[in-house]
Amino acid sequence: MGQLTKSQRAAVVIAQLDEDRAHKVLKNLSESEVIELMALVARLPTMTGEDVEEVVQELVHSASTLAEVRQGGTEIAERLLRERLGAVRASQIMDELQHATADHPLAFIERIDPAQIVGFMSAEHPQLLAVVLAHINRDHAARVVERLEDALRTEVARRVAKMGTLPPEVIRKVGNELEYRLSAFARAGGATSEVEGVATIVGILSSADQATEKQILNDLEERDPDIAEQIRNEMFVFDDVVQLDDQTLQTVLRSVVLKNVALALKGKPSHVVEKFTRNISERAAEELLEDMTSLGPQRLSVVEAAEASIVKLVRSLADAGTITLERGNDELVE
Repeated sequence: MGQLTKSQRAAVVIAQLDEDRAHKVLKNLSESEVIELMALVARLPTMTGEDVEEVVQELVHSASTLAEVRQGGTEIAERLLRERLGAVRASQIMDELQHATADHPLAFIERIDPAQIVGFMSAEHPQLLAVVLAHINRDHAARVVERLEDALRTEVARRVAKMGTLPPEVIRKVGNELEYRLSAFARAGGATSEVEGVATIVGILSSADQATEKQILNDLEERDPDIAEQIRNEMFVFDDVVQLDDQTLQTVLRSVVLKNVALALKGKPSHVVEKFTRNISERAAEELLEDMTSLGPQRLSVVEAAEASIVKLVRSLADAGTITLERGNDELVE
């Protein structure tokens, strides 16, 4: 075993804990700290019992309670994330970790406040901003997009959607230049530079607020109808959840919290409510209707947030292969 950093040694110790103890440790960390630690757990090399014992003796006084050797790996990382952050968020994070590279030359951007990124880059050419947003965490990119002026965000979205493969040296050059100008820390390396434009902007829009999503799509309809149509064909919204076949919806509803469904259905037509109630048990349907009645008037933002949580769950189930979604005019394949 090579020399491990302190953070890697902490990951080794976490990997040896049972889920209950690990959860008690993780709940005292911030989400960013949990994600960083789980990334290290997922990438731990195979270790011998002697390797683990050495780490445990150094970092933990009660090494005798951690005698069983457990390997790291993505399965352990995902299980601990699910316990700490929930199934949907865990799935999103693991997907990001699996597609991320520790030495990505633009990774440092994700540690900068979105408002600062906008302040620094708003005057830059939209293509530069598009390159940056296409190669960072989608949630962080969405926070940046939300803060851009309408005209700029539409142009940047259009350029991301049309972006193709960029040579690694281009990404490295962009990272080095921005590192110098922002006086921030970045590590240059052989980063993945292939971008699927439409898929990337769909991911960013899916993480953005609904107002941003609608504004960009409406503006793109006028400026570039073909791109707008491609993006819409890949987008999945709450209205699409209502259109799911009964069997698929039943699978989805087994994983959702009924109170979120009750919020999402506030103000919806009776046939939409009936679509949900007939795909859960009679008792659950009664509970759902009672929850909807007891909730009273709700802010639109609260209802939209509940809708978004269900949409994210559907997307995660589809990504995991648990369900199959129709895309555009595609037929549903059983």
